[in-house]
Amino acid sequence: MTLMERLMQEAVPVRVDSPGPVHSLWTQQEQDRHWAELCQAVGVPGTPRPPRPVDAAA
Repeated sequence: MTLMERLMQEAVPVRVDSPGPVHSLWTQQEQDRHWAELCQAVGVPGTPRPPRPVDAAA
């Protein structure tokens, strides 16, 4: 049996419906914190976030 066949036989976890509210969009503060944590994790703390793309539909 190949590794892929063994993986395909494993049970796939099913997401349990959360009783709490769904958080769909991150606030600017959450985005900034996440970016800072990513930069710290890869060893480049203090790197500025890239500019957001301009929405072509606007």
